[in-house]
Amino acid sequence: MLPEIGNFFLILSFMTACFIFLLSSYAYYFNKDVLDLSRLTFLNTIFILTSFIFLEIAFLSDDFSVLYVASNSNPLLPNYFKFAALWGGHEGSMLLFILILSIWISLFSYFSKYSKTYDKNMVLGFAGLIFLCFSGFTFFSSNPFERLLPIASAMGTDLNPLLQDIAFTIHPPMLYFGYAGLVIPFALALAKCAGVNYAWASNIRTWTILPWSFLTIGIALGSWWAYYELGWGGWWFWDPVENSSLIPWLLSTALIHSAIVSDKRNLFNNWTIMLAILGVIGSFIGMFLVRSGILTSVHTFALDPERGLILLTLTFGITLYAFVLFFRMPKNKIKEPIYSFFSKEFFLLINNALLVILAVIILFGTIYPIIYDIFTGGKSITVGAPYFNAVTVPIAFFLAFFQGYGVLTNWNESKTNNKLYIISFFLVLILSLIFSYFLFQKPDIFVIASYLMFSALVAGLFVYIYLNLNNSKILLNNIGMIFAHAGIAIMILGIGVVSSFSLSTEVIIGKGESTNIGDYNLTLTNEYLEKHSNYYSEIAEFEVIDSSNESAFSLFPEKSYYPASSNVMTESAIRITPKHDLYISLSEKLDSEKWIAKIQIKPFVRLIWLGAILMMLGGFFSIFRKSLTR
Repeated sequence: MLPEIGNFFLILSFMTACFIFLLSSYAYYFNKDVLDLSRLTFLNTIFILTSFIFLEIAFLSDDFSVLYVASNSNPLLPNYFKFAALWGGHEGSMLLFILILSIWISLFSYFSKYSKTYDKNMVLGFAGLIFLCFSGFTFFSSNPFERLLPIASAMGTDLNPLLQDIAFTIHPPMLYFGYAGLVIPFALALAKCAGVNYAWASNIRTWTILPWSFLTIGIALGSWWAYYELGWGGWWFWDPVENSSLIPWLLSTALIHSAIVSDKRNLFNNWTIMLAILGVIGSFIGMFLVRSGILTSVHTFALDPERGLILLTLTFGITLYAFVLFFRMPKNKIKEPIYSFFSKEFFLLINNALLVILAVIILFGTIYPIIYDIFTGGKSITVGAPYFNAVTVPIAFFLAFFQGYGVLTNWNESKTNNKLYIISFFLVLILSLIFSYFLFQKPDIFVIASYLMFSALVAGLFVYIYLNLNNSKILLNNIGMIFAHAGIAIMILGIGVVSSFSLSTEVIIGKGESTNIGDYNLTLTNEYLEKHSNYYSEIAEFEVIDSSNESAFSLFPEKSYYPASSNVMTESAIRITPKHDLYISLSEKLDSEKWIAKIQIKPFVRLIWLGAILMMLGGFFSIFRKSLTR
């Protein structure tokens, strides 16, 4: 009975969304004020939250009469993972997505300050349209409350072992907060197309920064999870689903910067609106790629092509609707201000162009295997890291220089402190090269490129802070920008160092045998089994001696076996030091009772995630910057 109640509230939510969209459409086409739709958006959130809670109850009570619960849970699963199992599959993750979307719409209803009810209702109506589409898709095509009668098993199927990890249970909700949050600037842009002009650019910027922050930390969590959970020691694989989250991140980054120019200088207005539209379309394309099953990835959901086709149709319909509104928008007859080369406007324009080019290149590389398959009659091709590295690194190189120097430029002026910037740039570069010389071997071209990008960004921030030391209000007002740009610089440094100076060896090792890597001597001293509630692990104990400081410690990589799903997982063991990570993972056990083990040294890999944290904090500081300057 409880699942039926949850399904009933899902129906109520869908009907409420219909009502919101119809009322806002009536107001738009007849140019009449209707009642404030805010209360309906709050009611909608209550309905969908109640539906979500009833599905959680089904998971926590092991109600395997619900097909989705039976497919993604098990009585032996710890309660925390039972709770997170709700978004471990397609249907539940769609319910989570529309819940988060309704929360964003309610937050906008509560915090937005509009002088006219009509203006606010226009934004809520366009956001409600997106909610209506995806709640309808969830109810009619991906209903998580579908019954499994008679009950096939009292044990269920179990949650995918890849998802039985704390980082990965947080990673999808963070991404969904990013994807769903971009619907608000999308709705603001369409409202602008419909004639709502009240503070539209500043609103778009404000309501883009927070979703961008969630996307940043969501992508970083996915990278961190892949690093220690998948057992290969990489932090980015240019996987299609990784790319699907990176594309809207790049577009929303461009949108934030473009909205600044629209707000401050009344420039790039049409471009800002287009970016707000493209950001959401990029998110929906990513959703289609994850859920259609047309691309292979460790992240994709098992899904039949029919539902993928429905998602593609929804995305196409929303895109067409948005573009029709955009091209029907009344043209701005006000002459836009003129700006000069080497002004802030020019550098932000170049910044935008490069970010969009990056997004397009990554999208093309991601979907090219699909295009190739269609036009060659079923032949397959793989587009991997060599392509993406070759085409993205040069663009990122120029982007870093424009970003670093652009911080120092002024609105409609060409004046900058070039000498101080050049001195700072070479000082940071020389220090980076000295750092590299003493810690590592001869640098390659990739790490030199990363040092140049790091120096360009840090020099710009250093000069900016130096020139404004006596004006704390300016520094506090721009602390978000400082943190975000510093985070990008630190991330680039980490990427360059770990990509160029990592050490790796694969060995066959048995109990009592030793191997060496760098300053470490590793001996396999013991093997044993450890039983957990829903799996058991075969653990190898390595005694490690560090000759650089004459210390000793132990590491415990393991292989985990999940009987309910017959899956085997690799659990790496990592020793974190200030300079690097020592990383051990087990591949497979041979008939000789020896292990194939991969041992790696990853220098300064943690800078990648430190940079992401700083970027996220920069986003939060930008949102709350007004309270910092009081």
